[in-house]
Amino acid sequence: MTNSIDHTTSESTEPSRRRKWWGFTFLAFSLLVIALDLSIADVTLPSIVRDLGISADSASLIITVYMVVAASFMVLMGRVSDLVGAKKAFLVGAVLFGVGSAITGIANDLGMLMAGRSMQGLVMAIAIPASMSLLNHEFPDGRERVLAFSIWTAVIGSAMALGPMIGGLLSTYFSWRWAFWMNVPIMIVGIIGVYYLVRPIGRGERTGKFDILGSLLLVVGLALVVFGLQEAPSLGWWTAKSDYVLNGAISWPFTISPVPIVVLLGILLLVLFARYEIRLNRKGRDSVLAFSLFRVPSFTWGTSAAAAMTAGVFGLLLLIPLYAQFVLDQNPLGAGVILAPLGVGMALGGPIVARFEVSPVRAALVCLIIQPIATLSLIPLISAGGEGWWLAPALLVDGFAWGAAFSLLVSMLLADIPKELSGVASGTQVAARLLAGAFAGALLTGLVLGSVGAKVQDISQKNLTSTQQQEITQLYEFQNELVPPTTTSGQTASEAREIEVFDQIIEEVKEDMATGLRLAIGLAAIFCGTGVIFGLGLRRQEKREAKAQETEPA
Repeated sequence: MTNSIDHTTSESTEPSRRRKWWGFTFLAFSLLVIALDLSIADVTLPSIVRDLGISADSASLIITVYMVVAASFMVLMGRVSDLVGAKKAFLVGAVLFGVGSAITGIANDLGMLMAGRSMQGLVMAIAIPASMSLLNHEFPDGRERVLAFSIWTAVIGSAMALGPMIGGLLSTYFSWRWAFWMNVPIMIVGIIGVYYLVRPIGRGERTGKFDILGSLLLVVGLALVVFGLQEAPSLGWWTAKSDYVLNGAISWPFTISPVPIVVLLGILLLVLFARYEIRLNRKGRDSVLAFSLFRVPSFTWGTSAAAAMTAGVFGLLLLIPLYAQFVLDQNPLGAGVILAPLGVGMALGGPIVARFEVSPVRAALVCLIIQPIATLSLIPLISAGGEGWWLAPALLVDGFAWGAAFSLLVSMLLADIPKELSGVASGTQVAARLLAGAFAGALLTGLVLGSVGAKVQDISQKNLTSTQQQEITQLYEFQNELVPPTTTSGQTASEAREIEVFDQIIEEVKEDMATGLRLAIGLAAIFCGTGVIFGLGLRRQEKREAKAQETEPA
């Protein structure tokens, strides 16, 4: 896998090695804060619901709007980064992130909160491709490149896993608003460092008018697909669960769920986008996405493997907190602590593997094999009578495998991409990962809810009060974070017996939930296991290139 980028610049024009790494430090520091917001909001939702007096369904839109905006604009912002310059794009995004964080932190209603989160999602779409483009240019080859991308991966991965713990800490002991306010002063420091220490890179060439139609088709198509996948558990995959969607803003009187219609419409728009972009590519006109990227084997195989891995790890980021809070009765902070080994492994995997002189493809393939094995090893540890610390070794290995493989894959998939397409290539692979994560999250959530939801029908057959039936129903639907322990002190024999029966039923509910979570974790292992297939594609490509080099005349 050769690098097609020309790096024949004069040594005198290169920034000093020390300045380059200091610039990367501030870039990574800023990116860490931006990436934390991908997962930090999940555990703050209960506090937001109580503080603003909004419904739980409305609060879920806070997560949805972030993912929809980030995924739908990712490729487009990657292209914009190529056209205006990656450094400029990153700095603009960093400023917008500070503004969006301030708006979210002072929000006093759902509309203001969603506006702030939308801005933060847009910044994610700007910052990720821009930062990858800067790394691709500043670290063109050698061990420095592997190390830089491994640190970048460690920042992204650890932020996703540690976000729930930080969010739980702030919302438990301070206020959920601090989860967003803290971003403002940190981003100011990051902006100053990036502005003075990171070298700007050249802009891509325009071959005509900006592709407005392609941009609209791409953004709307991706937005519809991601929205449908994100809202599927609450709206229903096939049968509508409610007459209203979008917090009651739209009436939906049909029995069929809006999800398949929205997703299919999004896919149709993406197909039209692909046909339109291919036609522009053939005519040599400016387009959002250069489909020639997919003719680069390292990019195609690497992006596919990274998406498969991300689908699996998104599953763990979703399922382990559910297990900790609803089965083990942990608060958000405790759930974050149980998940923390996954983030620690992600942070260690890339930097450690970068220290060894090994074939990147072989090392990535080994880690792609280890990840689903580590995920499967979690299944026997998930039970109503389990302990959170039992999961730590498997989560640590899982995170390590993900961090190591992902850092290698990201470095490889961009190695053969021309620098003027670095941004759009970065945005494309990130959008693929977000789509894979949204699909996995929706499918796994549906599997868990479906496997335990059928048990709700048995509640009416129990000798319980209406209040007790409601508590258990909410527990089954993952709406009650904690059913507090009851006591038999000061009760009559009959009342004590009723309480004892109720507690036994709760334990049965938790075991049913653990069974559903085990099924979902098994499916998550299958998702990341498909990454092995794509890793083998990279290995075959490496062998073909080695063979071609051997047959070349001396």
